[in-house]
Amino acid sequence: MFPYFFSNQKLFLFLYLTINSFFVLKYSDRITLLPNYVFVIIYNLLVISVFLFLSYAKVFLNTIKKMNLILISFSLLFFSLLMFINFKVDGLSLNTDRWSALEVLIKSVLEGKYPYTILDHLGNTSSNLPGLFYIGLPFYLLGDVGYLQPFTFLFFSIFIILSKIKNNQKVFIFLLVVLAPSYYWEVIGKSDLMSNCILVLLFIIIWKQKFNNNIFKHFYLLAFLTALFTLTRGIVAIPLIIFMFSEFLKIKLFNKLLFILCFLISLTIISLPVFIDLPSLDVIIEHNPFNHQTRYAPKILIFISLAFPFILSFKVKNSSDVILFSTYILSSLMCITFLINIIDEGFYENIQGNLFDISYLSMILPFILLYFLEKFNKTNDNLSLINK
Repeated sequence: MFPYFFSNQKLFLFLYLTINSFFVLKYSDRITLLPNYVFVIIYNLLVISVFLFLSYAKVFLNTIKKMNLILISFSLLFFSLLMFINFKVDGLSLNTDRWSALEVLIKSVLEGKYPYTILDHLGNTSSNLPGLFYIGLPFYLLGDVGYLQPFTFLFFSIFIILSKIKNNQKVFIFLLVVLAPSYYWEVIGKSDLMSNCILVLLFIIIWKQKFNNNIFKHFYLLAFLTALFTLTRGIVAIPLIIFMFSEFLKIKLFNKLLFILCFLISLTIISLPVFIDLPSLDVIIEHNPFNHQTRYAPKILIFISLAFPFILSFKVKNSSDVILFSTYILSSLMCITFLINIIDEGFYENIQGNLFDISYLSMILPFILLYFLEKFNKTNDNLSLINK
C-alpha cells in the first residue's frame, strides 16, 4: 500500500505540512535539545503517521453511532483550553501586535478618534479595516479580543459536526486543527487573521448552499455582508470575487445597479465610525490601513492577485472551487514574496528575523480545512490517505 491523493489533495496536504513546518522551524529554535531540522522531521513523521493510522481506523470510526456527541465533548474541551490559553497569556508580553492593533481600532472608534494614528503596545499603528471593529467588538466587551479565536473554533466545530460527512472525515478535519502549530500560534498571539478567513469562507459556503441557483436572490443582504467582510481584510476580496463575479454578470442590469448601490451604501455606513474624527489629508495618506497591509508583497503581485479572481470566477462550479482557486492565488502570492525576500536577504533572516512575517502563512490553513470539508460534502468520498 502506498499513500495516494488526487492532485488537489496533494497540494493541500503539502501546503499544510510546509506551512506548519515553517512554524516548527522558527519556534523550535528556542529549544536547544535538538537541532531545528530534527524537530521538523519529527513533526512531519508524526502528522503523516496519525493520518495513516486514521486511514486504517476509518471503518471502525464510521461504526460509532455517537460520534457527534464525542466530537461535541471534544470541541467544548478544546474550546475551554483555548479560552484558558487566552486568559493566561499576557498580551503585553507578546512580540506580535495583532491583538493590540484590533484593540486600538475598537477603543479608538468607541472614543470617537481616528484609529490609524494611535500606536499599539509595540509602537505600531493599526492596519485593521473598519469591518473588524464589528467582528471584534463583542470580544472586546467580554474583556479580551483574543476570545475571537476560541469562539470561531466553536462555531466552526458546530458546522463540521452538523455537516453530512462520515465520522472519519470529521475526525480528519479536527486533526488538521489539533496538529497545526500555526493554529496554536494564532491562539497564543490572540490573532484575528485565521478567524477572519474562516468566517468569510463559512459565509460563502452557507450562502452557496442556501441560494445555489441564484446567489443574488437577496442582493441587498448579500451586498451588506459582502461589504462587511471586504472591510475586514484586503485578501478576503479574492474568494469573494471568485464567488460572485461571474454570477453578478448574469443578473439584470437594474439588479446590478441596485447591488452596486447597496454595496457602496453599506461600505459607507460600516466605515462611518472611522470617519467621525478625520485628520488632514496628509495624515490620512501617511496613516491608513492599506499601507500596512501591502508592505510585504510587491505591488505588482498584489495587482495580479486581485485581477486573477475575475477570470477564475467563470470556472467555479461549487464552493470548493472558490476555496481551491483562492488557495492557488494566495499561496502563489506568499511563495513568490517569500522567495524574493530569501534572494534579497537570505533564508535564515526571513525565518528567524522579522523580514518576512511567517504568521501570514497561517491564513492558508482555513482554506485547507474548508476545502476538505466541502470536498467531503460534495463527493461523500473518504479521500483516504491509503489506496487499498
